Amino acid sequence: AKELATAREERDTSHKVEVLRAINDGDDKVYEDGETIVYGSALFEDGQYHSRNEDDWKIQLNKSRNICRLEDLRDCHICVGGGIAIASLDELSNESYGWVNGDETDHPDLDGDACSIKIEFCPQSTILTFFIRGWPEAEWKAVMEEEDAYAEHDIIPFLVENVAVQYPEAIVEFKSIKFSAKKIHGALKRLLPPKRKEQVRADREKRKIAREDWQGVLQFVESNMRERGIFDLFHWMAIELVMIGIKKRSEFFDKVIEALIARCERSGMLTMKPTK
Repeated sequence: AKELATAREERDTSHKVEVLRAINDGDDKVYEDGETIVYGSALFEDGQYHSRNEDDWKIQLNKSRNICRLEDLRDCHICVGGGIAIASLDELSNESYGWVNGDETDHPDLDGDACSIKIEFCPQSTILTFFIRGWPEAEWKAVMEEEDAYAEHDIIPFLVENVAVQYPEAIVEFKSIKFSAKKIHGALKRLLPPKRKEQVRADREKRKIAREDWQGVLQFVESNMRERGIFDLFHWMAIELVMIGIKKRSEFFDKVIEALIARCERSGMLTMKPTK
């Protein structure tokens, strides 16, 4: 039993995606006995195609007990296979960038004064999302509103040398990593168990069909509204259709859409259109 547990642990380690920090003395030397701290990890196969874009494989990271201080962000790396770094936060290349997202995130556990940050590593098309806690909401909102608060290529120095200095108690929570499915197609084929692979494929196909159905609705609406010369209300018509649950075409739904467009043409407005 112990041997099986060890083998399973070794297997899981080789399949993990981790955000970790390697401790050294601040120079470029390698220290074999240096401590490695894992801040977030998850099995590669536990990811899923992103709900908004089936070309992205998103992995939600499990939070560890270790706390990452904002001032230590530069020492962190995204690793696979037990510690092989595929992206580092020490210095972003000219093709990589990041931005302060504030409270705009698809992670439901964003609360309090937590601020969402996204870093995109290019050309790998890998996106890391993390929260900063301990950076006052008023401060990060001011940064978002200020056009030249930071350069997107220099967001790490900005966070470490400015924010962390002002708020030394600020900490980082690593939330998720998104890979471009095209970049990791081989890994998806090799690492996903057969049943999981079938489930993922079916789920992706279902979302693809739903997206195509919705595009068909929008094209039908656009054509009708352009013919009537009221295309300026297209956006609000799309919102209304979502509100009443019409997301694909059928003979019945087409009649409902045509009736809504006719009403819109007569009145010059929709229920969702804001008043001036």
